[in-house]
Amino acid sequence: MAFKYLIVLAYIVSATLAQMSNSNFDATQCGTQKRCINIPNNCQSGGNCQYQISYAPSRDGKSMIIELYGRRDSPSMQYVAIGFSTDTQMGNEPVAACIVTPNGQAQLSYSFNQEGRRNVPLGPINPSDSQLLSTLPNLQRSYNLLLARGPIQANGQLARHTDRQALSTMTSMAQ
Repeated sequence: MAFKYLIVLAYIVSATLAQMSNSNFDATQCGTQKRCINIPNNCQSGGNCQYQISYAPSRDGKSMIIELYGRRDSPSMQYVAIGFSTDTQMGNEPVAACIVTPNGQAQLSYSFNQEGRRNVPLGPINPSDSQLLSTLPNLQRSYNLLLARGPIQANGQLARHTDRQALSTMTSMAQ
């Protein structure tokens, strides 16, 4: 079973959307209308991919549409997350995650990984929340993308990931 999410992240917070679907990652527009990353590199969409990411600027150019796919190997895989890091290690980066709640709903979560691998939630998501302005990444810069998936805690927050992957090359989503 697989799950996929659509996240709209803004250059400066303007919109947020989370959507869950049981369908596989749509790779038909990769290379033409959106850029895509598959992990492992040679995996086939809907087959053996552990993670797939696509990104493209919104039509108005003021935000970035990021689609995350994480293979759900077990019911304990309750979230897929992406961190925007200046290195390949966890710590000091903003994180966007899509969570499958116990009642099966998709929920968008923003948090910040502090030093010492402590994930701090930024509270309920409100697209006009100015608290997020200082924590969302500037998507015009290049980042190492840190991907993770795993369970959630009883309080709904991210638990320690059971699977992770760091892209070893810097990625610029604005290009």
